[in-house]
Amino acid sequence: MRILVCPLDWGLGHATRSIPLIRALLENGHEVRIGASGGGKRLLQGEFPDLEVFDFPGYRVRYSRSPAFFLPVMLIQLPRVLAGMISEARRLHRILAERPCDLVISDGRYGIFTRGTPCVFITHQVFIRVPGRFPGAGVMERLLHALNLRLLRRFAQVWVPDFPGKRNLSGDLSHKTGGPGNLEFIHPLSRFSATGYEPVHVDVLAMVSGPEPQRGLFEQALRTQLEALEGTRVLVRGLPEGVDGQPPIRGIDDIRIGALTEFDHLSGQDLALLFRGADLIVARSGYTTVMELAGMRARAVLVVPTPGQSEQEYLAEHLEASGSAVKMDQDSIDFRQARERIRGGKGFAGWMAVAHSEGSQSFSL
Repeated sequence: MRILVCPLDWGLGHATRSIPLIRALLENGHEVRIGASGGGKRLLQGEFPDLEVFDFPGYRVRYSRSPAFFLPVMLIQLPRVLAGMISEARRLHRILAERPCDLVISDGRYGIFTRGTPCVFITHQVFIRVPGRFPGAGVMERLLHALNLRLLRRFAQVWVPDFPGKRNLSGDLSHKTGGPGNLEFIHPLSRFSATGYEPVHVDVLAMVSGPEPQRGLFEQALRTQLEALEGTRVLVRGLPEGVDGQPPIRGIDDIRIGALTEFDHLSGQDLALLFRGADLIVARSGYTTVMELAGMRARAVLVVPTPGQSEQEYLAEHLEASGSAVKMDQDSIDFRQARERIRGGKGFAGWMAVAHSEGSQSFSL
C-alpha cells in the first residue's frame, strides 16, 4: 500500500510518535510518504532520509505565558487554526491528485481528510478537557466533545495509541464511554523498548519540549534547578533545528562527568541510553513523552505539565495517581523534593507488563 503519514506540528510529539508507526509500516512492506512542517519535518527527514516528504502548512500556534490566559489566547488563535485546516485539506487534495495513495494517516490534523481515499486519525484525546474550572466549563466540554465526535466519525478509523484496559496511559481522555464507534485501541507508540540499551549514567536528565513561549520558560526553570545541583546533569533543549538554523551535531560522548551538559537535540538512540541510566528524568507530561517513558519502564520520573494546558495537567495527575510519576507545577519545581517523593517507587515498571498482558492490540494493514 502507498501510505501518507501527516503529523501535527504543535511541538515535536506528534512527529516523534510517528517514527515507530512509520517503521512498522515499512517493515510490513508498505510504501510510506510523509507530510509535515517545521521541526517535525526536519526530525522525520533525519530519521527517514530516503522517504518522500511533502511540506504541509503548520498552524503556528503559540501558548500564553500565563496559565490564566491559556484558554483566551487559544481562542484568539482559533481562526488561524481553522485557516490551517482548510489550507492542509487543499494541500492534501493537490498531493493526492499528483501522487495517489491508498491510505492517509493523520496524527492530530483534522484537515487531513478526503472522501476519495480512506483516512485514519490518531489521537489520545477523544474527550477534550477545558483549562481551569470556571462557570460553564462543563457545558463547554460537552460541546467540544460533540464537535470532536462529529469530526472523528468522518474518518474510516480512529486509532488511540494506548491500552484498552483499566491500566492505561491516557485515562479519561480516551477511555470514558461515549466514544466514536470507529475507535480502535492500538499499543502505545514509542521509539524505545525496555531492552537492548546499555545505560549511560547521569544524575538528572531534563528534557524541554513544546511550543513557545512556554518551552523557553520551562528551560529557564530547569536550568535554575540543574545549576544548583552537583553531579552529572544533562539538559536537552528540544530544538532539533539547532541554534540559528544550524543542526545539532553533538552526542552523548560529549557529556561532562560531574557537570551540566546542554544539548539542543539528541537522537533517539542517545535518549534511550540516557533513559536507562538516569537517576531522575524530568519532562513535560505530553503524551508522546509519556509513551516513551512507559516504553522504557522508567522508574524515577518527574512530570511538569505546561501551565494552563488541561490535557497535560490531567495526564500528570493520572500518572501520579497510578504511581508512575511525580507531578510538580512549573513555578514550584524542586528536584531534591522530587527525589524524596520518588524514592522506593517502581514508576512505569510497576504496571507496564500487566497492561501488556491484559490485552493490547496493534494496528495491522
